[in-house]
Amino acid sequence: MHGIIANTDRIQMPFSGKKTVIDAINYVIKQYPEITIDKESIFVAVNHEIVPTTKLLQANDTVSLLPHIGGG
Repeated sequence: MHGIIANTDRIQMPFSGKKTVIDAINYVIKQYPEITIDKESIFVAVNHEIVPTTKLLQANDTVSLLPHIGGG
């Protein structure tokens, strides 16, 4: 659904200095304010590995935002 709102499945983030996962999330929120991202209830993967939002990023990392899935 978010890919439809953003009209893309990838977002390139300018990278200089130290960046963390939370910086990447904040960048997406700023670029696409119509996308609702609950920072407290998503999982984040960097290069296919679930990581905390404090993880430092490298220039060529792939960050994936994964919604929390619950059911009953």
